[in-house]
Order: sequence, then C-alpha cells, then structure tokens
Amino acid sequence: MSVNVGLEVMDSESGNCLDLLCQKGGSRLDLEEYLRINNMTLSTFAKRHQLNYHRLFRVKQGAVTRDQAIKRVFKELNLTNDKKLCEGEPNATFLAQERVCINCEDAGDIYCYYLHHLKELEAYLKQQNIPYYVRVMKDYWIVKYDKKG
Repeated sequence: MSVNVGLEVMDSESGNCLDLLCQKGGSRLDLEEYLRINNMTLSTFAKRHQLNYHRLFRVKQGAVTRDQAIKRVFKELNLTNDKKLCEGEPNATFLAQERVCINCEDAGDIYCYYLHHLKELEAYLKQQNIPYYVRVMKDYWIVKYDKKG
C-alpha cells in the first residue's frame, strides 16, 4: 500500500519514498517534467531504472525509441514521450547544431542516431579537412573528431 506525501509516494510497508507517480486518469508527465518534479538528473534516472543513458537522452530530446526497457519504465511510471512543440523553439538542423560545437571545441564526440545525420556530418568534416573516425555502436554511431590531430 502506498500513501501520498506531498509530491512523493511513500510505501507504508517499507517506509521508503518512491518516485512521483501520476494518478490514473490524470495528466501524464513527459520525462523532462518528471525529472524536474523529482529533482533528478537524467543520469540518476537512467541508473535507478537500469536504462541506457544515451538512448534515454535521445528520448528526452523527443526521439521515438524501440528500447523495450525504456518503454516498460515509461509505462510503469505513466510517462509519455509525446514532445510538445514550443512556439519559438529553434528549428536548427542536426548539422547546424553540431557545426556550432565543432567550431567551439578542438576535439569531441558526436552521437549520430540516424544514418543521414552521419553522412551529413562526415561530408562536413571532410570538407573542412577535420580528422575524424567513426565507432559503430549497437544502434548509433560515435564520431570522434580532433581538429589538432
């Protein structure tokens, strides 16, 4: 049995505080709202629920996931992955965002979750004569670049 205590839910048997759970029939929270209300970082959430941080980060950014563990946790916590579009939100392309980072940093890692983003990024790095290599992961690529290399 659980008892509501402010924003937390307390298990009356163990006395442990549980994460905030949405009431059935009430409005569902998205991941960002959930983290803010529970004063929790994304990495803490990922560790607590044993989820892949990078996949969870993409979900937080609004990507759709096929990761069954993430889907299960979202269902258990009654979270939604429906990203609302904010008026005035910047509509920069993937490459435009990454170019800003590349121009500011001498070296770095860029995570690509879509093949067309990887190809765009590789073309840009070749055009700028920036040395890089690509590591293939399970369902994404990591592009490591070093302008001084």
